[in-house]
Amino acid sequence: MLEENIWVQLSESEKFAELQAYLDAVIAIDEGEHELSHTEEQGKLVTIKKELHEKIFKIIELENVI
Repeated sequence: MLEENIWVQLSESEKFAELQAYLDAVIAIDEGEHELSHTEEQGKLVTIKKELHEKIFKIIELENVI
């Protein structure tokens, strides 16, 4: 999980890249294009997607506080 002290040290472009990576991963899961899609470990995608959502919401929370 993202920590506030680490997040505030990132540049705006680094923050954007981090958020974009999480969003891209969620989209890849939804479209069946994630690296684990169609593999024996596909069941892990539910947990991964949940963790990605938590990270995205944490970013939103941190950006609204800062």
